[in-house]
Amino acid sequence: MRRAWAVFGRAAVAAAVAAVLGAAPALADGTVVVRGTDFPEGRDAQLSFVGCAAPGQRSVEPLRPYIGRGPATPPAGERSLHYDLAGGNALGSLHYVDSMLATSVAGLSVYAPRGASGVAYAGFQERKDAGSSRVWFGRAVLTAPAGRWHAVDVATLSYTWTQYDIGNWKVLDVAPAATVRVFAATHGGDGAGLYTIGFGCDGRAFHLDALRIGRPGDVTTYDLEGLATSATMTASAAQVVAGEGVTLAGALRDSAGARLSRATMILEAKPYAADEFQTVQVMPADAVDPRVTVEPTARTVYRWRFVDRPLAAGSVSGEVVVEVLPVLTMEQALDEAAGVLRITGSLRPAREGATVTLWRGGTKDRTRVATQQVGPEGGYLFEIPLAEAQDADYFVTVPAGDGTLAGSSPRLAVRLPARVADDDRR
Repeated sequence: MRRAWAVFGRAAVAAAVAAVLGAAPALADGTVVVRGTDFPEGRDAQLSFVGCAAPGQRSVEPLRPYIGRGPATPPAGERSLHYDLAGGNALGSLHYVDSMLATSVAGLSVYAPRGASGVAYAGFQERKDAGSSRVWFGRAVLTAPAGRWHAVDVATLSYTWTQYDIGNWKVLDVAPAATVRVFAATHGGDGAGLYTIGFGCDGRAFHLDALRIGRPGDVTTYDLEGLATSATMTASAAQVVAGEGVTLAGALRDSAGARLSRATMILEAKPYAADEFQTVQVMPADAVDPRVTVEPTARTVYRWRFVDRPLAAGSVSGEVVVEVLPVLTMEQALDEAAGVLRITGSLRPAREGATVTLWRGGTKDRTRVATQQVGPEGGYLFEIPLAEAQDADYFVTVPAGDGTLAGSSPRLAVRLPARVADDDRR
């Protein structure tokens, strides 16, 4: 998945300062669903990872997000984002805003099974410092009660203020504790800025959901949900002879094109005349794309399905239809004593009562000889009086039906013995 961590450090100086001073897109009303950590492009909402004592004093640790349902009833949707940090760092949300004073809602909801401590920062650059790396950061301590969802809003908190050169995080100045509104009034007036809100300072596990930014009547809520997934399918053939194999390949990816760990996919089939899909096989889909070879005997619709799970939303591939050609065999037997030429064969899959037609000649100049119905086991029999038989190519056809296409047997060359042919001429 894409990790949109907001990094406060030397490499981010230009981007952070430009973001504070630049114009931001207008906030949209309502809710934005975030799949995993794949936040929309822009500055309205991202994930942040900052130090708890000071924004630039982070310790290095792996960041492993877990997405799951709950806990309890999340404030938005069904899932939340879970972290368990080592302590000393805070992870949460980052919001760049055009107006610090107009932004009266900046918050998120947190669930900490054993309670948790966190930190909020308000970033503000005075107008006289525009274009420089001099930025004020206000710091406020956060706490979350144990065992329930708790809504945090930081826009009206009182912060202790420190000015940094964010190129090297050198402290340049300090100011008394004040709210954002009071601080702005004494430092050049309103301006653009940022808020970060995070937990994990005490090393206790926590869940995040419902990130919020804006003002009354114009608040955007970011609902943290499972990864979006896409299941796809390809088939080695769209038409096969009954009993021949066709390989069905599947693929599962998240919205960033990455594989999902420990994922499985279900191959499902809906045979001809069936009302519902049936499970064919369950295959792992994390390290390699699944492939299954099937041998349909009638028209069958196939699809791959990924079942919704805590980490990711379910998805279903497009359907693939595999058409099936029947198998028609034929053999000849001359019974001179009975005075007949017998042509026998079978239809697979068997279709009792299906009409098969015996033809003489080629495809364009063929002559219909006789018709018969297929028996319960798929067999058929034609008896041609020797007086009517000819040295010629014969073949049998069957119309489409019961989920199979129209079919034709291979051509059978019938060559009568000379004495039979002579008797026939007489």
